[in-house]
Amino acid sequence: MSIGKHAVVIGAGMGGLTAAHALVGKFEKIVVLERDVLPTRVQARPGVPQGRLPHVLLPGGLAALNQLFDGFSGDLHAAGAKESDFGMSISCNFPGQGPLPERALGIPLIKCSRPLIESVVRKRVEQQKDIAILDGRRVTEIVATADGSAVRAVRCETREGVHETHEAELVIDASGRGEPTLGLMRAAGRAAPDETTIGVDLHYASVLVTFPKGKEPRYQTMVTFPNAPESSRTGIILAREDDYVFAGLSGRGDDAPPDDWPDFVEFMGTLGTDSLHDTLLHAKPHGKVDRFMFPESRRRHFERCVNWPRGLVPFADSICRFNPVYGQGMTAGAKEAVMLRELLASRGGHADPLMGLFEAFMAVGGPMLDNIWALSAMPDLAYPDARGERPDNLQEALGFQTALQRAAFLDEDIHRLLLEVFSLLKPASAFNDEAIVEKIKRLAAQFDAARDNVQA
Repeated sequence: MSIGKHAVVIGAGMGGLTAAHALVGKFEKIVVLERDVLPTRVQARPGVPQGRLPHVLLPGGLAALNQLFDGFSGDLHAAGAKESDFGMSISCNFPGQGPLPERALGIPLIKCSRPLIESVVRKRVEQQKDIAILDGRRVTEIVATADGSAVRAVRCETREGVHETHEAELVIDASGRGEPTLGLMRAAGRAAPDETTIGVDLHYASVLVTFPKGKEPRYQTMVTFPNAPESSRTGIILAREDDYVFAGLSGRGDDAPPDDWPDFVEFMGTLGTDSLHDTLLHAKPHGKVDRFMFPESRRRHFERCVNWPRGLVPFADSICRFNPVYGQGMTAGAKEAVMLRELLASRGGHADPLMGLFEAFMAVGGPMLDNIWALSAMPDLAYPDARGERPDNLQEALGFQTALQRAAFLDEDIHRLLLEVFSLLKPASAFNDEAIVEKIKRLAAQFDAARDNVQA
């Protein structure tokens, strides 16, 4: 049942596209405004500079996209994406232990580039007759009613300098930086929302490589995690939809990875394990090494603002921008879209379905964001130079994280649960079960004892 005539979504990235699809059937016309001129083929674009770097669609995100788009996994496969079990064809190296054993865990892991995922989503959205994607348009203003109590339109400018006004009873701000929403708040004389930030100053470097026949990596995915807080150097080798393979590095401050190939390979040799470096010795780079810098994770607490304008919904990165090293952004946006669709479906009987919509959205979405934020905040705050408020239980949480990694090495069920939580299929509260906690502690002690005996 329709609840309005016009909705505008700002941004045609993953957040904006999934949000637009969540509105289908609820508005007569849905307009998506995008600053970039969208590519006609699979390629990175200026508005998503990190799109050239390795991306992982976490299994939780894949599940959400399959909820939004029937048969989405099949569309990805048809476009060339590779899929394997998350416990197989992967070398996952934690500090102080060897790679986790290969186990068939029944968790699907997609390997492809971010531009491919976005392209497949965009094609599905474009099939909806009540959605119009208008690219090459810079949003200049969200227009509110005279008293500021509700949104009524979005103004934008085309690349030719033509000014447009699009009526809107609902505005989804999936612009990424959230500037349209912040601009509306400034224009209304409202204070900026409270923010929680974690300064990480993380540098990324990535290059596409190929391997000669017979020298291909044994694993489709290889990752070495850092030994925090002594080192922040992280490496990944990741298959994608074509014959190219992503090779990526990240590090903080003095651990920033280089941008030329010989030094890139040498830097790989400084990781906690030799497997990635030894694999890259056979690789041939294609193109330049791309670099990207991420200064801080940011969560805007719009939910704390009073008298929120009717019909305004900040979305995805506009609310919460996560450290991309954990691959959570696309999944968080897809989960928000599922929640938004379910919420709209439940409000059809309301006298005014849009009144209080954002507050209701945050009531269901807030706990999900809390969970994702905590999963990335704890390892980030392990570094003394990270800027942000540290919880009182930080050291306890980091100790449990290490114990969990040790236990996963020895036990298939803990291995599966670790990946289910990491991939956002289950919340971290799954570890609150007393029996599971005791099992993890027992297995971790068993691991440490065996290692000490070998070293002795």
